Amino acid sequence: MKPNGTAIAAGLLILCFGACGIVAAQSLAVEEPGTVSAGEPITISGTTNLAPGNQLLVSVIPTEFLPLEQNQTTEPAGISGTVTVEPGEPANTWSFTINPGQLEPGNYLVTVEWIEGDATATTTLFVEAAGPSPTVTTATPTPTTNATTATPSPTPTEAAPTVPVLAVLTAILAAALLLRR
Repeated sequence: MKPNGTAIAAGLLILCFGACGIVAAQSLAVEEPGTVSAGEPITISGTTNLAPGNQLLVSVIPTEFLPLEQNQTTEPAGISGTVTVEPGEPANTWSFTINPGQLEPGNYLVTVEWIEGDATATTTLFVEAAGPSPTVTTATPTPTTNATTATPSPTPTEAAPTVPVLAVLTAILAAALLLRR
């Protein structure tokens, strides 16, 4: 029995897509730290579907540049560092701690990036001046996640390459030639 051109074309396309791989969506989420005091340790944390052992770059940079005060010699500086993804259920976790006094009072942009890929998450942080706490109680903001995709899966370590255009075009050309026969 001689296979028809449509069956051959479908087989070539299936082989092409299977050989090229399918990309698993990578995601990062960061919990919103809200407002913290300049004299306290600050912990920034979140979840991810990246496999344990992957490295993330955490950057905390000021969002505004204000005029210097008389006794101030430099602008507030940011903090950055790497953290390792830890196993967790239902999603893997990560955590970054900033020591007391490392951040000046102000607004900061927190960015978390996967070093080996393109998964990213951001949030904001407000550091208030340290001082005696007032007797008025304030509500603490509820942490929210800033997930880039849904359904975390801890198995992928690195994303597979996307389907190359040349491979798809070759498969379509081969199918067209077979159909002409």
